[in-house]
Amino acid sequence: MDASHSQAPSHGHEEGHASVGTYIKVAVVLAIVTAVEIGALYIPGLPPHFLVGFLIVMSILKFALVVAFFMHLYYDSKLLTALFVGPLTIACAIILALMALFGSYILLQRG
Repeated sequence: MDASHSQAPSHGHEEGHASVGTYIKVAVVLAIVTAVEIGALYIPGLPPHFLVGFLIVMSILKFALVVAFFMHLYYDSKLLTALFVGPLTIACAIILALMALFGSYILLQRG
């Protein structure tokens, strides 16, 4: 009983939530990424395809930070992370496939 009692506090400490400082750092990073996204919109002469790709990458970065820290997946088991990331990957693949399919259809209709 003494061994299980001594393991319980360390178990909670290692797999617990992040500290307030970590949340503040994540919030600052999210604010900086958002400022960069907004600033990118005001750069003259930036090709639209590059801008869209850049904004998508920045959005993915922000999404990953929010999910990892504010939804606590960073501290949960790998199984829960896989249960979240697996269907998300499938959904993103379907969305990209539909965008490619309908995007090429629209381009074929114009030409």
